Amino acid sequence: MAATLDTPDFRDSRALNRQLVTALADTLDLPAYPLRRAEPGQMLAPSASRLPSLPLVVTGSIDAVIHVGTQGNMVIPISFEAGELGMVSTLFSGQPSHAGLVAGPDLSLRWIPVPDIEQSLLQNRERLVLLVRFLAQRLREVQLRERNWLERGVTERVCATLARSMRDAPRRADGSCLLETTHEHLAARCGVSRPKLSMELKRLEQSGLLVLRRGAIEILQPGHFSPLD
Repeated sequence: MAATLDTPDFRDSRALNRQLVTALADTLDLPAYPLRRAEPGQMLAPSASRLPSLPLVVTGSIDAVIHVGTQGNMVIPISFEAGELGMVSTLFSGQPSHAGLVAGPDLSLRWIPVPDIEQSLLQNRERLVLLVRFLAQRLREVQLRERNWLERGVTERVCATLARSMRDAPRRADGSCLLETTHEHLAARCGVSRPKLSMELKRLEQSGLLVLRRGAIEILQPGHFSPLD
């Protein structure tokens, strides 16, 4: 499989991540690595652990989770979706990851050994350049998101997180979509407390923008929500 490295999409680190996976496939037989499945919420790797292999998401998603404070609160700064290689920033460092990895819904993945990935990158200058481009773009996105987060309140954070969650969610014929998530999970992604999130979701429900269901949120008007990044 030939990699497309000439005109990478600088607008989106997810696109660059997937291009990196395509480039790695030039030397790595990715389908040969065993396909694994995990239940939603299953801990794939605890925080502060070294990753001997990186997860290649086939279906579903993986959340990177950071625990903050002394009360067990957690923040989800990033998720990895289908076609993406998780925790690329740990390559060539030998250092433990600060984030834990938790399985999202419908997850299937392949664990790709770090030495295999690093050797493939070292064999080709274009693959290394693509890695640098991805890391630089991810850093820009994180910096922008942090600035937006500091400047905006609960409403903007919740709406932006819902918008990002809808990116790969299937749409119904009427344009609505169903997000399988819990208040705890969504609060972690928003960076707000669960009570504040619940109050904001209730307000959005009363406005006719969504319907709260058991273990899911039905978005009635997806066009109302827009991401901050």
